[in-house]
Amino acid sequence: MIYVLEMPEGGPPRVWFAFDGDDLRLKMAASGGVPACPIHLWPDEASAVLAFENDGEPLWQGEGWQRRWVLREQLVATDALADA
Repeated sequence: MIYVLEMPEGGPPRVWFAFDGDDLRLKMAASGGVPACPIHLWPDEASAVLAFENDGEPLWQGEGWQRRWVLREQLVATDALADA
Protein backbone atom coordinates (compact mmCIF):
# COMPACT_ATOMS: atom_id res chain seq x y z
CA MET A 1 0.00 0.00 0.00
CA ILE A 2 1.02 3.57 -0.67
CA TYR A 3 0.10 6.10 2.00
CA VAL A 4 -0.53 9.70 0.97
CA LEU A 5 -0.49 12.63 3.39
CA GLU A 6 -2.14 15.81 2.11
CA MET A 7 -1.18 19.00 3.96
CA PRO A 8 -3.52 21.80 2.86
CA GLU A 9 -2.61 25.30 4.00
CA GLY A 10 -5.10 26.41 6.64
CA GLY A 11 -7.00 23.11 6.63
CA PRO A 12 -6.78 19.78 8.41
CA PRO A 13 -4.35 17.18 7.09
CA ARG A 14 -5.73 14.09 5.38
CA VAL A 15 -4.23 10.65 4.84
CA TRP A 16 -5.46 8.09 2.35
CA PHE A 17 -3.99 5.02 0.70
CA ALA A 18 -3.69 3.41 -2.68
CA PHE A 19 -3.07 -0.29 -3.24
CA ASP A 20 -0.36 0.31 -5.85
CA GLY A 21 0.88 2.82 -8.41
CA ASP A 22 -2.02 2.17 -10.80
CA ASP A 23 -4.56 2.68 -8.01
CA LEU A 24 -2.75 5.87 -6.97
CA ARG A 25 -2.99 7.27 -10.51
CA LEU A 26 -6.67 6.31 -10.75
CA LYS A 27 -7.54 7.91 -7.41
CA MET A 28 -5.65 11.10 -8.26
CA ALA A 29 -7.29 11.30 -11.69
CA ALA A 30 -10.73 10.75 -10.14
CA SER A 31 -10.14 13.62 -7.71
CA GLY A 32 -8.94 16.04 -10.39
CA GLY A 33 -5.22 15.29 -10.42
CA VAL A 34 -2.38 15.83 -7.99
CA PRO A 35 -3.60 17.78 -4.95
CA ALA A 36 -2.81 21.50 -5.00
CA CYS A 37 -1.42 21.28 -1.47
CA PRO A 38 1.90 19.74 -0.39
CA ILE A 39 1.81 15.95 -0.13
CA HIS A 40 4.06 13.29 1.32
CA LEU A 41 4.09 9.69 0.10
CA TRP A 42 5.20 6.56 1.87
CA PRO A 43 5.68 3.79 -0.68
CA ASP A 44 4.69 0.98 1.65
CA GLU A 45 3.23 0.07 5.00
CA ALA A 46 6.60 -0.48 6.67
CA SER A 47 7.95 2.97 5.80
CA ALA A 48 4.70 4.63 6.95
CA VAL A 49 4.84 2.81 10.29
CA LEU A 50 8.52 3.69 10.76
CA ALA A 51 7.79 7.34 10.00
CA PHE A 52 4.85 7.34 12.42
CA GLU A 53 7.01 5.88 15.20
CA ASN A 54 9.86 8.37 14.60
CA ASP A 55 9.49 11.22 17.11
CA GLY A 56 12.19 13.16 15.25
CA GLU A 57 10.32 13.17 11.92
CA PRO A 58 10.21 16.82 10.74
CA LEU A 59 6.60 16.39 9.55
CA TRP A 60 5.49 15.84 13.16
CA GLN A 61 7.10 18.96 14.65
CA GLY A 62 5.01 21.86 15.97
CA GLU A 63 1.50 21.66 14.55
CA GLY A 64 2.62 18.48 12.78
CA TRP A 65 1.11 16.36 15.57
CA GLN A 66 -2.15 16.56 13.59
CA ARG A 67 -0.44 15.02 10.57
CA ARG A 68 0.93 12.26 12.73
CA TRP A 69 -2.49 11.62 14.23
CA VAL A 70 -4.25 11.23 10.86
CA LEU A 71 -1.48 8.89 9.67
CA ARG A 72 -2.00 6.85 12.83
CA GLU A 73 -5.74 6.68 12.17
CA GLN A 74 -5.17 5.41 8.62
CA LEU A 75 -2.57 2.86 9.76
CA VAL A 76 -4.99 1.53 12.37
CA ALA A 77 -7.84 1.46 9.83
CA THR A 78 -5.74 -0.62 7.42
CA ASP A 79 -4.52 -2.91 10.23
CA ALA A 80 -0.91 -1.84 9.69
CA LEU A 81 -0.71 -0.64 13.30
CA ALA A 82 -2.35 -2.07 16.40
CA ASP A 83 -4.84 0.22 18.14
CA ALA A 84 -3.42 0.40 21.64
